[in-house]
Amino acid sequence: MRRAYWVFLAPLLLTFGCQRPDVDAFLQHPAPVTVHVRMPREMPDRDNYQKEYVAALRARLATRLVVVPEGVTPPAGAVQLQVDIRDLSPGPRTPSPAVVGVATGAAVGVLSAVAGDREGAFFDGLFWGLWAGTNAAADRDRSDDRLGYQPNRIRAQVRLVKPGDPEPLWVASVDPYEVVEAMDPLPPGIRDDPDRILEEEAKGFSRVVVRKLSEDLHILRVTEQRFYLPPAPAPGRPAGKE
Repeated sequence: MRRAYWVFLAPLLLTFGCQRPDVDAFLQHPAPVTVHVRMPREMPDRDNYQKEYVAALRARLATRLVVVPEGVTPPAGAVQLQVDIRDLSPGPRTPSPAVVGVATGAAVGVLSAVAGDREGAFFDGLFWGLWAGTNAAADRDRSDDRLGYQPNRIRAQVRLVKPGDPEPLWVASVDPYEVVEAMDPLPPGIRDDPDRILEEEAKGFSRVVVRKLSEDLHILRVTEQRFYLPPAPAPGRPAGKE
C-alpha cells in the first residue's frame, strides 16, 4: 500500500520539490512586475499594437501579481515580463470543407486502387472524403465562424526576468492556435472594426500568457487587480519653523 502512495506522490514531489531557489524565493515574496512588449520592426502601426498588448497584459496579470502601471517608476528589484512577438500577421483562411473533402477522397481512392482494391476505391474515397470535409467544417466553425472575424496569426516568446539574473524565472512560448481559442466573438456590428479586433486579439493573447504563468508557477488568482503604488513623499516642513 505504501508503494502505491509513492507512485501517486512522486510526480507531485518532482513538481513542487525541484523548484529553483530563485523561483521559490520570488513565489514566496513576489516583486512588482513591469510589462514590456516588443513587436516586429516592419509591422505597420507597431506603436498602437504594442500599446494595446501592454495594456491587456497589465490588466490580466494584475489579478495574479502586483503590476507596475504606466508612468510609474518601478521599485528596486522589480521583475520584468518580457514579451517578444515573433509573428503577427493575417492567418491563412481555412480551406473550404468541400475542397478538403474532394482532395482527401481522391487521394484515398487512388491509393486504394494502387493497392489492388479497385472495386472499393470509390467507396473508400467517398467515406474518407466525407470524414475530412466534416472535420474541416468543424475547424472552420471554431475559428472564423465562431469569432465572426479573421484572427491574426500570433506567435511569441515570453519570459519573466529578474534584473541581474541571466536565467529567466519562467519561459513560455505562445502558438497561434492557442490565441485563437482564447479569443471571444464580436457582435455583427463591429466585426469589421480594426480597433475592436486588435483589442480582442490582445485580450486573447493576455489570457494565454497569464494562464500559462499561473499554471506553471502555481500562482492563484485574486478577486481584485493589484497595482504598485510608489511610497508617498515625506511631508514638508511646516511654514514658520526652522
